[in-house]
Amino acid sequence: MPLTITQRERAASDLTGNRYPYVAKDGRPQTEDSSDLEAKISADSDDSSSILGGPNNRQGLDEHQLRDDAVLKLARTYTGDAGSQYQNPFSADDNSNLNPRSPNFSGKEWARAMYNISIQDSDPSPATVGVAFQNLSVHGYGNATAFQVNVGNIWLKVFSAVSSLLGKKGDQVQILQDFEGLLNKGEMLCVLGPPGSGCSTFLKTIAGETHGFYVDSQSYINFKGISSKEMASKFRGEVIYTAEIDSHIPTLSVGDTLYFAALARAPQKIPGGVSKKVYAEHLRSVVMAMFGISHTINTRVGDNFVRGVSGGERKRVSIAEAVLSNAPMQCWDNSTRGLDSANAIEFCKTLRTQAEVFGTTSCVALYQAPQQAYDVSSEATMQPDY
Repeated sequence: MPLTITQRERAASDLTGNRYPYVAKDGRPQTEDSSDLEAKISADSDDSSSILGGPNNRQGLDEHQLRDDAVLKLARTYTGDAGSQYQNPFSADDNSNLNPRSPNFSGKEWARAMYNISIQDSDPSPATVGVAFQNLSVHGYGNATAFQVNVGNIWLKVFSAVSSLLGKKGDQVQILQDFEGLLNKGEMLCVLGPPGSGCSTFLKTIAGETHGFYVDSQSYINFKGISSKEMASKFRGEVIYTAEIDSHIPTLSVGDTLYFAALARAPQKIPGGVSKKVYAEHLRSVVMAMFGISHTINTRVGDNFVRGVSGGERKRVSIAEAVLSNAPMQCWDNSTRGLDSANAIEFCKTLRTQAEVFGTTSCVALYQAPQQAYDVSSEATMQPDY
């Protein structure tokens, strides 16, 4: 008897011709002919007593009802298999690629699993943002000449101080002029230019860090309907700027520094049904595994005066701390400084993964970047040297 298509079967599976699409246990889409599915339904009909409540209740049911119930059972099985490909990363096995302490850990697979449970457990979707700017011009004020202060010329500072009190700002220096562009969510912008060309000023302007220079009144910056002033005042943590110079509390350990960063930006509703402490500790272990600093968890961060981790490791701590902010837009100012080529490429790949999975928008200023780091960017801009 040919397979009868009922409304329940249509709800259980999207029908295209005589083929029934489903998702196998390995997560890849598969298809079955109607003859194969009919054979499975016939086989499951023999065991349909678990569905219908025993053989006595089956006597009054016709064959079509049995087929409908069997199709529904198969649909539930396939749906469960499709959803099980994303495990809960907080309860992953020791050898799972979702466990940051496992040698098989995969940052990309962890990001996908984390995104999946975040969508299932949280009501709002993860925040995303893009930016559009037009006629972007920035200028500052400075002296025509600069000199090293010593005992012989320190009296010249008196004239500078008097000029400042009288309101004289110095000579105007144009840093950016008539910039325009559009950066959608999930895109990665690579900002290229020599030192002194305004790469840092451009990133600071986008992030709202405008102390020390002035944005022209005709400049237009818009974040999906939110002005730059409103973004800087009401949504301060949604657009972040990571400076080139590392700034940490040197006496704190790397683990404590990253734990506090994860705990401070923990969402109100924690995905996975875990506490904030477990959530923060897990994310700390993840970013430390991704950037290769797991061995420094109990080592002081340090600085120029307090002994701690090396310069390259301290730079990776800064990157990990910014990643834990979960900001939908991130501006990175020469964050590959002090990193070798392999770590610089891995950093750019991590930003690319954030863009693809979470829709994060990134603006990255790179100096002497390797070709592989440039290739992972979706957009690029060149800063002219005025």
